[in-house]
Amino acid sequence: MPPRKKTSTTPKVKAKSTKTLTKSTTPTSKQPAKKPSARKTATKKPTAKKPTTKTSGKSTTTTPKKRKTTPRLKRKQLSPQEMHPFPTFPYRLEYKDGNDIRVCHFECEEHRDKHIQRYKLRKNQYFIDNLT
Repeated sequence: MPPRKKTSTTPKVKAKSTKTLTKSTTPTSKQPAKKPSARKTATKKPTAKKPTTKTSGKSTTTTPKKRKTTPRLKRKQLSPQEMHPFPTFPYRLEYKDGNDIRVCHFECEEHRDKHIQRYKLRKNQYFIDNLT
């Protein structure tokens, strides 16, 4: 048996002809040379607006928006001794912070109001109690 030829794993590169390497300066085709074109930018498609109905000069959409309601804070019924365990802190503030219910006690009304303003609490978010 004759010896086998070794097979290479890389493909052989074809030799290029000399005709493709030389470029002529005169165009041979009758078509004009292409000019470089500017890059096209993506354009937005126009969006269709929802149909509106006219009633008494005001435009309204066909589907009214629903208001989101925040869950109300439910208070426990506590006795005055349980609500104010510290006699030196007669002003009480109770509000919901995330999932926790916070109960704060203050020496004076100004400190309680300052706390409400600092944490930007709205009137429907908290309850206040005075021992005096």
